[in-house]
Amino acid sequence: MSRKRKKKKGKSSATSRRPDDFSLASLGLRSPLSAPERPGWFDRSIKAVLDQAKTLLEARGPRELEQLTSELLGAQVYDAVHNVRRGLWFDWWFEELVEAAAAKALSESSRPDGDWESTWRLLHGLTSIGSPALRSVAQTQLGRLRTVIASRPHPDWVEHLARIAATGDVWRLRDVYGTRFGLIAGFSYPDGLDPSVFLFDIDACGRIQLPGAGVFDDVDEAAAAWRELVGEAAGAAQPRPVENVEQLVCLTHFDLGDDHVVGAESQSRADNWFRALRRVHDLSDALRDRGTPLPAPKSLYRDLDTEPLVEEFTTWYEHKHGAEPDAEAVETLAGEWMEGTLPETVRSVSPHRVEYLLTLANGWIPDHPLTIATKALFPDWVLWQAEHAGLPEHLVEHVVAVANGSPRHATDCAGQIL
Repeated sequence: MSRKRKKKKGKSSATSRRPDDFSLASLGLRSPLSAPERPGWFDRSIKAVLDQAKTLLEARGPRELEQLTSELLGAQVYDAVHNVRRGLWFDWWFEELVEAAAAKALSESSRPDGDWESTWRLLHGLTSIGSPALRSVAQTQLGRLRTVIASRPHPDWVEHLARIAATGDVWRLRDVYGTRFGLIAGFSYPDGLDPSVFLFDIDACGRIQLPGAGVFDDVDEAAAAWRELVGEAAGAAQPRPVENVEQLVCLTHFDLGDDHVVGAESQSRADNWFRALRRVHDLSDALRDRGTPLPAPKSLYRDLDTEPLVEEFTTWYEHKHGAEPDAEAVETLAGEWMEGTLPETVRSVSPHRVEYLLTLANGWIPDHPLTIATKALFPDWVLWQAEHAGLPEHLVEHVVAVANGSPRHATDCAGQIL
């Protein structure tokens, strides 16, 4: 029987919190213990979206309208993340945008030459990218406008946007290091209208994150885009149909939502801030209907069994060096290596993952004996993991060099969010 992980002696005094355990208040994020103050950037950004909503009149189908809507919102999300950096409560902002769009559509509909259709289309676009809760908010407002708009000429396809659905077909790619995934899922609107695929780019090197996402015509186009985004490590990756939902565990763990703002999000991530979460819900619904629901998420931080790693590494180290490693340092390394790690990437190593662990270690008390012993052992730990993963020799040398302080190559795990 496996045992629960032993408490690491001295770690509480030698190490600090992980960099993702930041204070919500430091970013101006809402906390359930504090009354929220409405952020000042809301009015300006909502006005910008409504002023540019006329571009939605160019859409000739639901997919085009959805994409244009995502980009309109993405421009404001990107600006808020990179320039405002406080009060980043995007769900709240989305709800106020819905209310403002509905009010403008109603006001414009009372004028003979009023531009009601652009904001009305915006509301439909929001039903296609908002989470189930946010979609409901937009649908409620559309319901109130229905009698006003009913007699106005408009394309029938606009009504389909809220009903986009996953087909249940999923493909997966994995980079050579085994810590970066591309998941490609099929989608379409009712009656097979505007079929497409949605790409989730998932980085599991450190915190499990979504550096990018997007809609593409087909699997090959999405796979090519993912390989270009990730870089050299993904050059040989080919999409394979997902035949076991356990291959989709990463979908249940990556960070989304207002509480996970990093501050370095790409434009692609900003454009899909709302849509990525919605597509996870859509895919989850489709898989559940097929009788193959997504696995229930399990904590990646509790009840970790480090004993197999500790024993294997100790044996490898003794064989290589003819001496036993510091037992407490090995236990510390095993714990840090496993915490927050997907089960299938426990034995995967990449330059980005090595750099992430070094960042954590640099937050420990530098002159603590456990810190010194653990850092000294880290290059051997990385070498052991790289050899076990079967990486080519030049990649083994590279990850070990990074463990010894050398910088990552510019092409290593490109496009990631630290």
